[in-house]
Formats: sequence, structure tokens, C-alpha cells
Amino acid sequence: MSPRTSARCLGATALVAALVIPARGHADADADEPTKPALDVTVRGSTTPAFVSRASIDDRAREPVDAASLLAELPSVHVRRLGADGAQATLSIRGSASTQVGVLLAGIPLTSGADPSFDVGALPLWPGASFRVYRGFAPASLGATGYLGGVLVIDPPTPLAGARTEWQALAGSFGALKVRAGDARKIGDVTLGLGVFGARSDGDFSYEVTDPFTGKRAARTRTNAGAVSAGAVGRVALERSWGSVGATFLADARRVGLPGSATYTTLFPRLETDRLVLGVDATVRDVARGSLRLQAWGRREGATYADPYGEIDPTRVGVDARQTILAAGGSVGYRVVLPRALRSNLGVFLDLRGESLTPPETSAVLAGTTASRLAGGAGVEFEVRPFEPLRLFATARLDARRDRATDVPPSLSPTGDTSPTAADLVPSGHLGASYRFSDAAILSAHGGFLRRFPSFVELYGDRGSLLGDPRLRVEGALAADVGLHGDVAAGRATFRYELVGFVTAPRDLIVFLPLGRSTFRASNVDAARIVGAEVSASLVAANLATTLSYTLMHTENLGADPLSYGRPLPGRPLHDLSYDAAYRFGPVRLRYGIDAVAGTTVDTAGTLLVPPRFFHSAGASLDVPRVRVLRIGIEVQNLFDVRTFGVPSELLGTSVAMPVSDFLGFPLPGRTVWVTARYRGT
Repeated sequence: MSPRTSARCLGATALVAALVIPARGHADADADEPTKPALDVTVRGSTTPAFVSRASIDDRAREPVDAASLLAELPSVHVRRLGADGAQATLSIRGSASTQVGVLLAGIPLTSGADPSFDVGALPLWPGASFRVYRGFAPASLGATGYLGGVLVIDPPTPLAGARTEWQALAGSFGALKVRAGDARKIGDVTLGLGVFGARSDGDFSYEVTDPFTGKRAARTRTNAGAVSAGAVGRVALERSWGSVGATFLADARRVGLPGSATYTTLFPRLETDRLVLGVDATVRDVARGSLRLQAWGRREGATYADPYGEIDPTRVGVDARQTILAAGGSVGYRVVLPRALRSNLGVFLDLRGESLTPPETSAVLAGTTASRLAGGAGVEFEVRPFEPLRLFATARLDARRDRATDVPPSLSPTGDTSPTAADLVPSGHLGASYRFSDAAILSAHGGFLRRFPSFVELYGDRGSLLGDPRLRVEGALAADVGLHGDVAAGRATFRYELVGFVTAPRDLIVFLPLGRSTFRASNVDAARIVGAEVSASLVAANLATTLSYTLMHTENLGADPLSYGRPLPGRPLHDLSYDAAYRFGPVRLRYGIDAVAGTTVDTAGTLLVPPRFFHSAGASLDVPRVRVLRIGIEVQNLFDVRTFGVPSELLGTSVAMPVSDFLGFPLPGRTVWVTARYRGT
């Protein structure tokens, strides 16, 4: 297990179940992507249609503070934070565990068996940054071998939205400061896009808790929550009549404190990470009436975890460990338009990757397993239009993995083999259809089966609080969804909507179940059920723009454990709402928003609830007269400074104060103010 994962798990044993208990499904949508109004966040379109949402710095009412809040506004996307800006955060799609979400940058996988959970709190922003979230079945062409919740695709800087030079500075509460700069343009046949970014934050804020012995409220300050990060991302491509060649890179480094829980605060533990990603690609058009795309990439990630005084885990005093993840791979894809009479197209794809996780180099306390994986898959996409309003499509993949590990504790191996190997070959895919009654009503439906291989930490543990099991079975899920979406225009007003229902039936879910006071062991859970509905809408009329995103989700554990059977799956909110309204008066724009989350359980028995949170936010911005390329603004999050909820206590016979949080024991900050300045020129 990587140090960054170790820090998450060791610092919050109650959090482990929510982070790693997987469960859920996927989806698809369709239709050609229309031109979006300024605040629209839903895009419909890929060669194989899918329910896919888009979030972009350029297309939102709120001032873009961080990527986590940008993604949290999308339907069925839930971000769980461990603190203020810069703190670690996990991403869930349709109730998945964070390990079940694939993350790619321009086709390069950023998640893997070695580090399956992506920290969106560390995901940077740059001018023009945009993201796509496939809520369910992703196209086979993405090559995302092993996901159950969905796929996040990060788009590199590009001049497709027009040439620009842009910078932005943000100063906020808790000592936060951020700067971003970028440039994107086309020079002859060459397209260039570059973004640089840096951020720092103290991350310390006050909160209240109830003393369990006296029943009195006590004020505390969150400590050791600072964060510093910097990096760059870019893409260059050469366009020719026959196709294109290009390269994409991402480099960043980050240092964060690990503040622990509200009950067990810390002063010294820290986590330092660095990452370098590089990919090259080429597209050749008009190859036998089709196009050929090739890509090769490499990724290196390092992480140093330090807990000199054993504040996070008293059994590991003096930890100072460095781990490295190395990964490389490539893909080839060919897409062809079949003869006109067939009204169809076909895509065939092949991808391969290898990765390795080295154990800590300097610590005997955190000694771990060396593991490697060779994985790949073959996929096909097919689309046909029997007649114009109707589209039928299908995807299929066959994925394989071969693992090898050394220094596995004999207690984890049923045969006593300390160097086990494992191999799997699993199919997945889905079928779908879309019928366009009109631009105002497009009906889509999809159904299929998805698979995910277990990660290294699930198989081999972390030699600490998490115990693995090399016998774990591959996760699977049957999933289906149906939805209606469309655009309605009347004069200068445009209304867009999407209504989607989905159901997922996972099986052999990989969960970490308690084993004693602070130890968890990986195990397969027989089955679960997730049923939900997604609603998203936007209205743009003259100077008014509003957006709404709401997800209702019911989860049910159908495993063999009688204490958890029929109970909700932990960490999955029943209600998740985001709403924004903005109005422009000449150069001035005012905004008001609401974010609400409720019905999240903590334990497998479904008896312990995270208090609901209902945050208001507001903002104002001014396009400076005579300097219209400069915009200054102010954003206020958690407008009414909601930091504590009163929760009834049977033990004390009264209500106790609990900090507002996404995870019990990891409070969220109160009122947060950001002052921003943004320059954009050509």
C-alpha cells in the first residue's frame, strides 16, 4: 500500500469502510453534443453514447476555487472532504467507493492497482480546465480496465475554445492563496496549451465538540492541516492533412499535514507526493475509410509518509517511509465508418499496461509487499442507425491481469507462499438505444455488466491496520439506466434538462470489515443493490442563469451478515443537491447557491448517521470598466457559518455537538471567503 493510502487509512479507522467499501453502478447517455449555454454542465455525446457530465472553469456560475467543488456540482457525483481547501478528498459516482472510479488524463490512466483511489483534493486547476464524468458505462475506447462506479476524464489544455492568455489569483480564509496561469493557441499547424499552478493553505480552523464526560461544549482548533502544492500541465500537437501527432504531460508536487480526527489531533505527521506523467500519441486519418490512433505513456509517482511520534498509529513510532509507483503502457484503436447503406460505424481497441509498487525504502516499521501487475484489454464499439431518430449501439471488452508479489506475510497466503501469483480474464460490456422524438425529448436506455480487479492493498494489505486477502474474487455489477433529456428554446430563453433513473446490482464487492479495535480485513460481500434518480437542469434567459443538480439514491446491503443485511451501504448519501442562480447587471454579476447532503450512514448496521449539511453560498464579480479582460470578485462559502449540529445522545440524555463533516470526526470549515482576480486576453 502506498504511503498516501496508508496515511488515509491509519489516520481514520472509521473512514476506511467508507473509502473502500465498494458498491455501485454505471450509466450511458447519448445524442450529439449541442452548443452549451454559459452555465450548462451536461454534455451528451461520444461515439458510443453515455450519460456523461461536463464541468469546466468557463461554464459555471461559481468562481472556480478548486476541482473538488467543481466536480461536486454534477449529478450523482459526491465528493467527501476531510477538511478545508487542500485537504484530501475522495470521489464517488452513483455511490461507488473511490477505488471504483477510473481517472484518466487525455487517455493516460492516473489510477491503477497500486494506487486505485484518486485524491481529488490534490487535483489542480488551470485556466480553461475541464472534466468529463461518465456516470456508468464508459466507452470501450477509454481502456479503463477495472471500474465499477464510472470514469473521470481530465482534458489537457487546448485552444479549441479559442486562443487565450489567462491568469488568476485567489486569496481565501485559513491562509489560503492560489495562483494559476496558462496560454492556449494555434500557431500554424501547431496547437499549444500550457497551465501552471501553485497553492498554499494553513488549513487550520476552529470547531466545537461535546466533552463525553461533562456534556459541555468545548472549542478546538484543527492543527497540522497545512498544504503546499505546485505543478504544470500541457499539450502540444502538430496537425497535418493526414492526421496529427502530439504529447501531453503533467508534473506536480505536494506536501500536506495529516491532522488526524477531531478526537485525536496531530502536530507532526505529513505526506509528501510527487508525480510525473508523459504521453505521446498519433492519429492517422483515411486509413481504409477509417482512422487509426496510437498512444504510449509512462507515469511515476512517489510518496513519503512521516509519523515521527506515532500520533496517527502508536504502533508505528518513527515512520519515515518512501514508496514509488512506476507504470507504463500503450494503446491502439481503429475506427471505421461502414458503407453508407449500413448507416453504422465500428471501433476496435487494444490497450496494455504494466505497473509496479515498491515497498518503503527506509523504514523497517512500515515494511511492505513488492507487487507488480500486467494488465490489458481488447474492446469493440458498434453503432447503427436503422432510421434517423433511432440509434442502437453496443460495447464489449475482454480484460486480463496477471499479478506477482514478493514478501507477502505467510498469514495472508492460504498455501504459505510468500511470492504468490494470480491471473484473471473477465468480460464486460453493455447494450443501449436512443430515440430522438425531437430536440426537446430524447429517450435513452442502457444495460450491461462491469468488472473490477482487486487492488494491491486489498490483496496484500499494508502490514498495518489493513489486512489483505490474495483469494479475493473480482468485483462485478449488473447495471441499467434509462433517461430523458432535451433542449427547449423560446425566444432568448433556453431550458435544458436530464432525468435519469438507474439501478445497479453489485456482487462480490470488496470491503474492509472490522477485525478487532483498529484493524480491518479485506473480504468479498455477496451482493448489494443501488437504485437512484438523477435530475439536472439549466435555464438561461437574458441576464438570468440557473442550474440544478439533484440525486436521490437508495442503497441496500444484501450480504450474508445478518447485522448489515438490508441496511444502507455506508458513505452513500440519500440526498445530494446543488443549485445556483446568477443575474447580471451590466458588468456586475451576483450569484446565490445551495449545497445539501443528507442521509449518509457511517456503520454497516446503518444506525450511525452523518449529520445532514445544508450550506448556502454567495458571490459577486465585476468586469472592470475599461479593462474588460480583468474580473475581480468575492465568493463566500458556507454563508451562515454552519459548523455544528446538535445530535441526540441516549447516554447523556441531551443533544451533543458534532462538527459538520463528510466523515464523522473530520470537521468541515465554517464560513470561508475568497477574493479573486482573473485576467483573460487573447
